[in-house]
Amino acid sequence: MQKNHIHIDYELLIQLKDGNENAFSVVFETYHRYLYVLACRYLMSDSYAEDAVQYTFMRLWEGRETFDYKTGIKNLLFTILKNYILNEIRHNNLVIQKNYELAQFTEEMEIDFMHELEDADFKSHLYRLIDQLAPQKREVCLLKIQQGLSNQEVADAMHISVPTVKSHYTQVIKLLRSQLDKIIIVVMAIRYFM
Repeated sequence: MQKNHIHIDYELLIQLKDGNENAFSVVFETYHRYLYVLACRYLMSDSYAEDAVQYTFMRLWEGRETFDYKTGIKNLLFTILKNYILNEIRHNNLVIQKNYELAQFTEEMEIDFMHELEDADFKSHLYRLIDQLAPQKREVCLLKIQQGLSNQEVADAMHISVPTVKSHYTQVIKLLRSQLDKIIIVVMAIRYFM
């Protein structure tokens, strides 16, 4: 039985190398479910698993003339899939690391933002922008800016969690900074042309 399977595998390899689309279809029908299940196990997402399988078969077709088939089609497909999954995991870890670095940067961003608030012109613009925020975000922002409360004190006063306070305040700072940057450009242009 095993010898017969190897013979069929070898025949498929020869046909596949020659660009036979029927041979490719047989390989796809034979192995796509197996690869999908493996990809799902490691990527934990149906759509990512589908992308991984699609990539694997695309690479098989594109490299059909140059691949070394000594270990058989199944092992070759598994190797392509494994390399794709490892690259995805590395990429996702880099994204997580960048998000962590951004979270660390947020505190510095908050300090810079508070220095800008010391200018009276910006304060009036700031409070107009704050008035337009959603109620909970507005309250978090006002408690931190007007009363100088810590994240924990704001959380206690509003009966919400500290991560919720941080999340609201970080979002508000980014939003206000983008709005204030536009105002700064206008003010600088006015000063330049006066």
